[in-house]
Amino acid sequence: MATGVTSSPVSLGRLLAVYTKIGLLGFGGGYAVLSFIRSELVDQHHWIPAEQFDHVVEMASFAPGATTINVLAALAYRIHGFVGMVAGTIAVLWPSFVLVVGLARLTAALQNPVLRGVLHGMEIAVIGLLLNVVVTLGRDVPRTYGMLIPFAAGWGLTLIGWNPAAIILVIAAGGILTTYFQTRRSLR
Repeated sequence: MATGVTSSPVSLGRLLAVYTKIGLLGFGGGYAVLSFIRSELVDQHHWIPAEQFDHVVEMASFAPGATTINVLAALAYRIHGFVGMVAGTIAVLWPSFVLVVGLARLTAALQNPVLRGVLHGMEIAVIGLLLNVVVTLGRDVPRTYGMLIPFAAGWGLTLIGWNPAAIILVIAAGGILTTYFQTRRSLR
């Protein structure tokens, strides 16, 4: 186990089994699979506290690369050190690799209307998974007026078609104003 990593009763084999399960069942990728990861590692196995999971998700969102892989690698490192991080990352990726190689060999089957219907159904399921992530991770977010800013930005981007650069400027101004008024209120 790596120095500085909390010792864990979790065996490497158990970590690999759970990460392979996440790789097999984690449809949607990205943020869509975060609630499933949280369910496995926090709720079911109690390998990591919920607050620590949330912090890892926040930090992984800023790191380059796929957020899901960043989250899983960081959590595997915390659970089982460097070896756990490398092995866990491989364990979560191999099911997708096998699936992609298999689908590449069956590209002619994509012309099948039944298979197209199945793929469309999977797209709808991913939307549901994303909504689940928003609700699950949103439970731990402080309820402030400042939280309305991202919702307004998303609404403006998708429904009105605002310019993304303008939205970034508006969000920055809103964040500055929110912080200013919260700081001013706390000083009283």
